[in-house]
Amino acid sequence: MKLNASNELKSRLAHAAENGSGIARDILAELKKNVDVTEIVRGFYNHFSTKRKRTSCDGFQKIRIVFTACNKDLANEHFPDRNNPQAPLFPENRVDMEPSTFIKLFKNLPEYPETDMAYFASAICVDSKVTVRLLEGMQNIYEAYDGDNYSPIADDITSSLHNSCMRYPEKARNAADFYANFAGAKILVARDGSNNVLGRAIVWENVRCPGNGYGLDTVSLTDRMYSSHAFVIRMMQNEARRLGILLRRKFNDCQHSNEFVALSSPRGTGLAAGQELQQALIVDVPAFRWHKKGVPYMDTFYSIAIKDGKIELRNYQGDGQIAICRNTGGNATRHNSVCPGCGRLHDNPDRIFCSPCRSSLYTSTVFGEVIKGTAREYKGKVYPSVLFKKGRPIPPFRTYLQMEKLFMA
Repeated sequence: MKLNASNELKSRLAHAAENGSGIARDILAELKKNVDVTEIVRGFYNHFSTKRKRTSCDGFQKIRIVFTACNKDLANEHFPDRNNPQAPLFPENRVDMEPSTFIKLFKNLPEYPETDMAYFASAICVDSKVTVRLLEGMQNIYEAYDGDNYSPIADDITSSLHNSCMRYPEKARNAADFYANFAGAKILVARDGSNNVLGRAIVWENVRCPGNGYGLDTVSLTDRMYSSHAFVIRMMQNEARRLGILLRRKFNDCQHSNEFVALSSPRGTGLAAGQELQQALIVDVPAFRWHKKGVPYMDTFYSIAIKDGKIELRNYQGDGQIAICRNTGGNATRHNSVCPGCGRLHDNPDRIFCSPCRSSLYTSTVFGEVIKGTAREYKGKVYPSVLFKKGRPIPPFRTYLQMEKLFMA
C-alpha cells in the first residue's frame, strides 16, 4: 500500500516549504516516492491528515496544527474493521500526534535541529504563501499597524502582533504619521495570500553609530519585529539580509534597545555575520512639515533630542533630550521644552519661553505680565509678532511648533 495523505496536509506542507521550512520540503519529497508506505514510514501509520486545535483569544484565534493518522494493521485478521474501506477514517482507528512525532515517523529523514523543528511546527499553521516586502509611506505603514488588517489566526496566545499597543486605528494613525512624515522610516511587512498582515518591523536607514570600532559611519537596521507566527520572524530576518540591511534587534522586546546582531559581514569592517554588539545609535530627523501630530510607543529610538539645532532620535537618554516615546497613548512624554524665541531648552513645563526670553518679551502691568509688541495670526492661531520675520516663523519658533506636535494625541 502506498502512503496516503489528505489534500489539506499536502497543501500545508507545500506552503510551509514555500515559506522556508526545509523539513516540509523533505517530507514532500518522501510523499512523492512511488514505493510501499512501509519503506517510508515506521509502524502501521498511514492515511495522514491534519487537525486544527483552536483557542479563542481577544480578536484572534490561536490555531495549533496536529497530525492525525490511522495506526492500525488493517490486514490483521483480528482487526474488527478488517476489509471495511472506511476503517482508516473512524476516530477509534486514528491517533493524533504532535509535529515532532509526525516528522520522526519518516525513516529516511535525518535528525533535525530543534530550531528547524520549531520552524516547521509554526509554518505548518499557515496554509498560504507568505511574502515579505519593504514598503514606505504613511498609507503602507498605517495598514501594517491597523489591527483590522491582521491575520485572524496566530500560533500563540502571546502573539506580539495581536497584543501590540499600537494596533488600534487612532494609534496606528499616529504611528504612521510619525514614521513616514517625521522620522522618514520604512517598514518591512509580511502578508499571507489573503493580504492579512502576519508581521511588521520598522526599518531605519542611514543610522549614525559614533565610536563603534568597526569603521562604520552609518548602518541600516530592522527594529523590533512583531509577528503572529514565530516562523515569520525568520522570514523577515532573511528578507532584511537579502535587502542588505546590516543589523537587527537581538531581543524582540521593549528593552535592550542598544543590543543588536549583524545580518552580514560588510567589506572593510571587522563585523562578522551573527556577531552581537552593543551600540549607541542616532537617527537624524528630517522633521518633515507634513507631520501633523503624535508619536508611537517606540522600542528602539525612544528618545527625541536636539543637538546643534538639529533633531535626533536616539536609543539612549542624554543631553538635549526633549521627549520620551514610551507612552501607549499615541503621544510623547515631555522632558524639556524648546523656547520659541531662541531655541534653547528649558525644563519649566508651565512656561513657554525660557527665562532670558521671558524677561525681554514680557512687561509687568497692574493687570499682570503681558507680552510686548503686537500679535499676528498664523494658521488660525495668534502669536507674538516677534516670532516672525518677513511674515514667516523664525527658525526657533518653527522648531517649537514641530516639537509641540509630538505631545498631541
